[in-house]
Amino acid sequence: MESRARFEHVEPYRTSRIRADGDFDRLAFAMRVLGVLRPRRVKVAVYRRLRELEVERGADLAHEGASWALVGIPPDASREQIAYALVELAGLERSPFLVDALVAHASRERD
Repeated sequence: MESRARFEHVEPYRTSRIRADGDFDRLAFAMRVLGVLRPRRVKVAVYRRLRELEVERGADLAHEGASWALVGIPPDASREQIAYALVELAGLERSPFLVDALVAHASRERD
């Protein structure tokens, strides 16, 4: 009899504790940053979270070389914290210049 078991490897999540910079729509901001970064072969779900910013990632076993990510954003996350997490998720080098450019670009539209 053929086994149909599926196994997934999920990387341990990463959390961060930099705190807020005012009231803005953090999920909308994250979606604008993702629109600029356009991470390749990664399906990303962004959701509200009560505590620390959390990024969880795993392999998409249905598509070779693809992955998925869950990004939990708390109500006190800063723009920079969100941008750093998404830059890392996209596989780009974490640089202050890139984060500043993303924050400036994604903040042009009012939150």
